[in-house]
Amino acid sequence: MLFIAICAFLVIFSLLILIHEGGHFTAARFFGVKVEEFGLGMPPKAKVLFKDKHKTEYTLNWLPLGGFVRMKGEDAVTNKLLKEKDSFAAIAVWKRIIIVIAGVTMNFLLGFILLVAVFSIGSSQLASPENVNQMLAENPQAQVVDNRLLGVLVNAVTPDGIAETSEIKKYDFISKVNGEPITSGEILQQALKNQADKTTTLSITRRDYEFEVKVTPSSEGLIGVEFTQPLMSVTLRYPFPTAVKEAGIETIRLTKLIVGSIGSLFGSVLHGKLPADIGGPVAIAKETFYRASSFIALLNFAAMLSITLAIFNILPIPALDGGRLLFLLFELITRYRANPKAEAYIHFAGYIILLGLIAVISWQDIFK
Repeated sequence: MLFIAICAFLVIFSLLILIHEGGHFTAARFFGVKVEEFGLGMPPKAKVLFKDKHKTEYTLNWLPLGGFVRMKGEDAVTNKLLKEKDSFAAIAVWKRIIIVIAGVTMNFLLGFILLVAVFSIGSSQLASPENVNQMLAENPQAQVVDNRLLGVLVNAVTPDGIAETSEIKKYDFISKVNGEPITSGEILQQALKNQADKTTTLSITRRDYEFEVKVTPSSEGLIGVEFTQPLMSVTLRYPFPTAVKEAGIETIRLTKLIVGSIGSLFGSVLHGKLPADIGGPVAIAKETFYRASSFIALLNFAAMLSITLAIFNILPIPALDGGRLLFLLFELITRYRANPKAEAYIHFAGYIILLGLIAVISWQDIFK
């Protein structure tokens, strides 16, 4: 299972990077800009994989934190590069804008396509047992692929309590107690009371990953959680036209959710702290592990990551696509080109800050 999760993580992460950088690459080639290097990972360079007929180097780099396309004249500071026809700096500003936003566009498109696949194959939704028929009535075109009871949803965990010490987390499902299925909150409460002061095995479902934990309920039968009534996972498959429509709605919903989350992140950073639920590459790898047992769950997760990558990259932050876009829009509006050396220094500073932020987030992930 761990091996499958690692492979899935590497495939997903590499796919998102290749699609994003492939957007820049394709747009650059279309407008006649020479691409000097297509890199997977961030410098320093580890190995040149090969060169194509256009003399583009395809490289593998030591820091597995992204990828890049290095175009001729992208950070031009000399008049020579500003004039050469195959230089990024020499083409019209509107062409440069298209090249810069091409990566973000490809990530949005990939996220949408993956969601179409999810809704076409089978999209899982949560519902209480009494609301399943209503859900099916609201989706008359959908075909039921799977319909199963997940268990009782944990919606709060007491800090340093029995459950938290045993690695039970908010949004986990408790499906069994000592192998006996849990079909209601009342049954769970009674089962825990019957096991007071005894070592008890709980079956937990987190995302699509199932595992067991050992707990010892208190003399009152408590383990330090609040929970709801049980929920069911209902998997619905939509015909293709409906799947396209649902994917569009879901793309918009995820975009709004991610924008709000990123806004909260930067608000917290400005106050000198990181949100506890923010995650970097380590957290992404962990989430991939929880979803590795389900192909649909992996597709859904990859779609969310692709849209997240698109939104993050378009933020007006130096070194990101959005930061470069800001300079280009300034040039488009004012007809004045920013000082190339100053712009290069600003992007370099942004790159260092981003690496530092990723390092801090990754350390927080490892510590957790």
